[in-house]
Amino acid sequence: MENSIQGILTHGLVAYKGLLFPKQVKVSLFDSQGVPGNRAAPVTLLFEITEERLKCISLTAHASADNRSISSSLLRDINVEKIGEDALASLALELKVQSDEEVTPAPLSKGRRASKELVDGLQRLTLRELMFIGFHYSNPLNAASPTKAVWHSLGYGSRHTALRRIEEARSKGWVLGRDATREQIDAHFEIIRKRLEDSNGAAS
Repeated sequence: MENSIQGILTHGLVAYKGLLFPKQVKVSLFDSQGVPGNRAAPVTLLFEITEERLKCISLTAHASADNRSISSSLLRDINVEKIGEDALASLALELKVQSDEEVTPAPLSKGRRASKELVDGLQRLTLRELMFIGFHYSNPLNAASPTKAVWHSLGYGSRHTALRRIEEARSKGWVLGRDATREQIDAHFEIIRKRLEDSNGAAS
């Protein structure tokens, strides 16, 4: 499918790693090559940068007389994270040398590095997210497949993203080292569970 990318400048710009990005980005996917009546339904994705992460906040598909019905196979073929990463990289701007106001398109390599970090969201894992990673990874009910539990419970787009965030949580002490015993993991789980209960109580 072809695509069109639009930076929504009315929502402002976000500075990250010396670059500027539109706070919101719209990507439209469409099939112009198929036979009318048998084309893939057009899809529109809306991304937003929040807390130094690129999140997809809306995904819509629209079927018409020219398109096939919306199906699960259409949605399975949409790699949301990759679409967002590529779109954001193409819109990266940087200030011109010796200027505080003029901008110019940033080199694609710079845009790609920054957009990948924003998609992965590893720069700013929130305390609550770290707690939930530790909770699901350490939960005795998830002992057979802790990575899968984190991946699906927190809604990460891929196993790779889940693994990277688990390692980030491990480096901050929310996930124990690989040499930890089951007893140590269970005790760690109880500490996190109690902390989550306390934080939920404080918020209510």
